[in-house]
Amino acid sequence: MSLITYNFLWGIIKYFLPKYLERRQKKGKEDSKRINERFGISRKERPEGTIIWLHGTSVGESVAALALANSMKQNGYGNNNNEFFLLTTNTLSAAKLIKDKIKKGLPAIHQYHPYDHPKFVNKFLNHWKPNMAVFLESDFWPNLIYITAKSNIPTILASSQMSNRSARFWTGLGYFLGKKIFSQVTDVLAVDPKQALLFKKLGAPNVKSLTSLKSIAEKPPIDKSYIRNLKKYLIRKKVLLAASTHPGEEELMIKLADLLRKQAYDNILIIIAPRHIKRSSIIQNRIKAAGFDIKSRSKGEFPYKNDTFYLSDTMGEMGSLMEVADLVYVAGSMVPVGGHSPAEASQFGKPVIMGPHTEKCDAQIKDLVWSGGAVQIEKSPDMTKYFLDTTIELLSNKERLEDMGKNSLIASGYAQQRADEASIYLLDILNKNKIEDVA
Repeated sequence: MSLITYNFLWGIIKYFLPKYLERRQKKGKEDSKRINERFGISRKERPEGTIIWLHGTSVGESVAALALANSMKQNGYGNNNNEFFLLTTNTLSAAKLIKDKIKKGLPAIHQYHPYDHPKFVNKFLNHWKPNMAVFLESDFWPNLIYITAKSNIPTILASSQMSNRSARFWTGLGYFLGKKIFSQVTDVLAVDPKQALLFKKLGAPNVKSLTSLKSIAEKPPIDKSYIRNLKKYLIRKKVLLAASTHPGEEELMIKLADLLRKQAYDNILIIIAPRHIKRSSIIQNRIKAAGFDIKSRSKGEFPYKNDTFYLSDTMGEMGSLMEVADLVYVAGSMVPVGGHSPAEASQFGKPVIMGPHTEKCDAQIKDLVWSGGAVQIEKSPDMTKYFLDTTIELLSNKERLEDMGKNSLIASGYAQQRADEASIYLLDILNKNKIEDVA
């Protein structure tokens, strides 16, 4: 696929956008008052001064964008009245996250990013005139990147990575399109050497391997009152937190509970925090059908002395659960989902165990394994058995858990250092470009 072919397709797609957006509005997926932003039109005026544009389509990428913005702010940017961030997202949930941070003092403006038709992209760029553009994680809109770079705006891909599926596209059907756009960017700051090599093959001129910016995301809040109450029920208990579970992983936890029962372990509590809370009733029914009782956070319940399971089916309490956990299974990794970020567990200094399906967070888990803060189960026909045996072994070894927790926290500090390096590097590019513009 070439850029010409891509734009030809967008020439057709644009006629269907009004109906498409209308359907999204009805489903509650679009802000009806801000539809024009999808076409590159903004009601907000561009403020005088410098604008660094950070783009992250959904919540995950927005977390990385906010982490970078915070790091840049700590390194001097945004502390003057004429320095701003422009943060663009695609989803309502990401928009809410950004707006909450703006309310707390981040010098930023939020916009929904324009759809990738050249006309919409040009309108957006002509209005905002960013001094630098940073595209986070794996959101590669060809026109958004290409036209920005061709407008003599320093264009950086940061915390960059491609899933296996995405890499197959860009090295296959989308190869010529990829060569066209990636050859124009100023720099690529990839999450690890493997990803760096991929971008080099696609023609990116300057590629560095740094870190995933999700590793320095803001530490989730804790509820001290909830923690105090929960700990009353955890005396002489070891806690395994299964964080952000998907279908198939609760069944894995049931197998673990069965094995614990057979081996006469009665001091381990498994806290299940599902990725999607709407699955809570299904999870409860399956656990009860397996012969275990389970208490639910949403009902104001706490685990009894002999309980094996506790269900965290409320929002915003992951930080509190991390605080009480002895071991964290970061889910989406024993099933082919791609794995969730282990950054939160690392920030709390918690030992981590993950499965082999970690393509969405490969760099992070590899850093943790290398540091001694995590164990990763390799893909094999016997990986379920290895996971169960390893989990029990870890929970039975207090000294090893303590050592892993210390190493996990150290790894989090290293990630912060590399992110600060990225921030300083980007600010140097920005300042150099300003000097060249004056000259």
